[in-house]
Amino acid sequence: MKALEKVELLTLSYRGDYEVCRLLCESVDRFVPADIEHRLAVPRADLDLFASLANSRRRLIAQEDLLPNWFVPVPRWLVRLVRLRRNLYLTPFSLPVRGWIAQQIMKISAAAESDADVLVHVDSDNAFVRPFSRDSLFKGGSVRLYRDPVPSGLASHQSWQRAAGRLLGLPDTGFHGGEYIDPLVTWRPDVARGLVRRIEEISGRNWVATLARTQHFAEYVLYGVYADKILGLDAAGHVPETQSLSHPMWSGSFENDDAIDAFVDALEPQHAACLIQSTLAESIERRREVFERVTGMAERQDRKRSDA
Repeated sequence: MKALEKVELLTLSYRGDYEVCRLLCESVDRFVPADIEHRLAVPRADLDLFASLANSRRRLIAQEDLLPNWFVPVPRWLVRLVRLRRNLYLTPFSLPVRGWIAQQIMKISAAAESDADVLVHVDSDNAFVRPFSRDSLFKGGSVRLYRDPVPSGLASHQSWQRAAGRLLGLPDTGFHGGEYIDPLVTWRPDVARGLVRRIEEISGRNWVATLARTQHFAEYVLYGVYADKILGLDAAGHVPETQSLSHPMWSGSFENDDAIDAFVDALEPQHAACLIQSTLAESIERRREVFERVTGMAERQDRKRSDA
């Protein structure tokens, strides 16, 4: 690894996830080296709410600044009226764009414009639970890329794989050799810039307009397939890793201490963070309790390794 590698964390959030995002920011300031910048993107209407989370290492930006000016958000009162959880956008090149699709476009845009060497996507419902080291992002001079060679078998994942193939000019298949979705994903901004150029070459139009017209895709799959199958991982400067850096809780609940203990005991030494899905009906107090107990387990694991 070069001595001056610049690493950036990127988180997209919104007012509905403010409290869980605050927990993430506290954990970043506690466990992530101060010279790793944390860019936090929220809707412009939410900037005042999140303002207290900005500091010398955390830069708060408006999500709208990651989109072209022809990508127009629908007024929030109307979004609430149709009972959508996230924003809705209008463009002159597509049907109305769901917030989920817009968020993925924003992530690609943020990566493509980043001046960092490595960008780490950190979902706002993560929390770091042990000291985070740059070394965990590199292996033999290449940047880790989460890649599980076993297909999930889920119809949604097959749809995302097919979309990646169409957008990148590859055969129409439900699996391109790897699953790339993870709570904590590492990208190279130079590869992200190549990705948007490839989308434009294949589609013949602006990449944002192309993705706005794509009803189902996953940004992590799109990037992973591009790096893996178009560039080749060696040429992309990536090395595949099957182990996640985050310990996730995607479903279920912490209904009692036994459930929390089982989650805590499943922490592995490579887990720098853990995630409790934001849509789970867990109070912020319970989330904080679980994160602290996981942090305690991480401390015991690290102490045992240092004593060995």
